[in-house]
Amino acid sequence: MSVRGKKEAIFRIIGSFLILTSINFSFIFNFLALNNLLLYLVIILIIIPPFLVSIFLKLEQDFIVKNSTKILILLIILVAVLNLIILPFNNVLLIIRFALIESSSLLLLSCWHFSLSLFKRDKLIFVISGISSFILNIILWFILKLLFIISLFLILTLFLGLFLIISAELMMKKKGLLNYI
Repeated sequence: MSVRGKKEAIFRIIGSFLILTSINFSFIFNFLALNNLLLYLVIILIIIPPFLVSIFLKLEQDFIVKNSTKILILLIILVAVLNLIILPFNNVLLIIRFALIESSSLLLLSCWHFSLSLFKRDKLIFVISGISSFILNIILWFILKLLFIISLFLILTLFLGLFLIISAELMMKKKGLLNYI
């Protein structure tokens, strides 16, 4: 990368780091929003395996890369089984809150995973999952007014991370330094 593109590349990395920071805020937010230890443990069991798989995919571990489709199917089965086991025993409002939190967290994780990709399809997944997670977090922010500060930090770091990555890539594309594959 030329000297002209280093500033934008740093903005992309900072944006990815901010999205990772918002994932950390989401763990705190999830714990306080659910107010149910069993549901929080289920959220942890749903979020941690895809997070670890994402890290191993970023590090290009051979076993994970070769078996990524099988691992994805296993993760989907895990999420479905955990949801089927835990959700029937809770009230409807808690189930709705849990579903919003679960969806938001998985979308946020997907956004972070694809944040620095140079592939058009992956970049589209990044944008859609980031905007969807942002919207779900706004909805949760309005529902759970008691958790105003933590959810505000989560929303602001996510927005700033998305903004930095997208604006840096638009600047790089305008300068002819970035071509999607």
